[in-house]
Amino acid sequence: MSEKKMTSSRRHHLKSLMLQIAAQRLDKEAADIVAAKEAYLNENCPALDFPSSVEDLQKLCKELHAKIDKVDDERYDADAKVAKGNKEIEDLKISVTDMKGMKKPALKKVRLSADQMLQALLGSKHKVTMDLRSNLKQVKKEVKEDAAVGDWRQNVEDKAGMGGRMKMFQGAEAPQDAGNCHQKSGMCHSFSVSFPPPVEPLWQPLTLRERSTTNIKMSEKKMTSSRRHHLKSLMLQIAAQRLDDEAAEIAAAKEQHLNENCGALSLPSSLEELQKLCKEIHQKLDKVDEDRYDAEAKVAKNEKEIDELKFKVKEMKGMKKPALKKVRMSADQMLQALLGSKHKVTMDLRSNLKQVKKEVKEEAAVGDWRQNIEDKAGMGGRKKMFEGAEQ
Repeated sequence: MSEKKMTSSRRHHLKSLMLQIAAQRLDKEAADIVAAKEAYLNENCPALDFPSSVEDLQKLCKELHAKIDKVDDERYDADAKVAKGNKEIEDLKISVTDMKGMKKPALKKVRLSADQMLQALLGSKHKVTMDLRSNLKQVKKEVKEDAAVGDWRQNVEDKAGMGGRMKMFQGAEAPQDAGNCHQKSGMCHSFSVSFPPPVEPLWQPLTLRERSTTNIKMSEKKMTSSRRHHLKSLMLQIAAQRLDDEAAEIAAAKEQHLNENCGALSLPSSLEELQKLCKEIHQKLDKVDEDRYDAEAKVAKNEKEIDELKFKVKEMKGMKKPALKKVRMSADQMLQALLGSKHKVTMDLRSNLKQVKKEVKEEAAVGDWRQNIEDKAGMGGRKKMFEGAEQ
């Protein structure tokens, strides 16, 4: 069943269903976000109730102004977190694309003539054609005029007599004279000049290969531990100084922003002006609180995306093997580490062996041969031999 190919109509139908479900879910998610935002604003920014006395109105204005300062401070911090999260997301996306590599686009086969290919490569300004016949020059062939062959009788008459012999003699000498002239000219113009050998320069520039070898040799020199620790401490000091400068710049920018947007409060004396000021501060508070809510939602979204990208980068890198150290352990310690402290196993094989006593064979004492002969002599000796054979 899995080997059967899906038809195009079935594929398009499933695709349209998936898009419809995705659109419905997105609309539902947007509606939930709007409802949650409205509930938050109704809870934290209720309707404004004006008191009757001037002192109570002034106190209310001061409370609203202090609340605006606090909310605007939180909104500024949330915006800073959003900017930082966006930067981190861009860095993680770049690292993911670097690990994946450049994806080659799917190329299509297109039939192009040679002129179209040249026009696509060189552009429309360059007009180049591959019609080689049009670029050829027309060369006229030179027709050699063959010597007219006359009658043989005329040739015989020309060569007859002293005049004919003179012509034949001159024709035979012409090529010899030409050869002699060439030889003479060659003898006249042939000469040798000896130049001194080239002097080698005292300094020669290094080739690319020699430069690479020298760089490798320089890089092969090991750095001492004191030098390494000194450089490490310098780098840490520079990093700490830069972090302190960055934190000071952020605090100064925050103070400047708060001073510009949340200035000092000037309270009027009349009741109507105080009510108008309270309304303006309350509207501003609603707007700032709404901006803070949106910034915090963006921060949560960025954190979720950052976690997903970090997990993806970790999966693509793979698990890094820890650096193992060489430890000398006996066989008993290795078994205890593998089996645990409850299992007591020793590799002392001699302690498990049973002690076996060796049986010592008693060798017959070899005495003097004369005594043996005396023992076997007579009727007593024969009787001993007979008894020993019976046993």
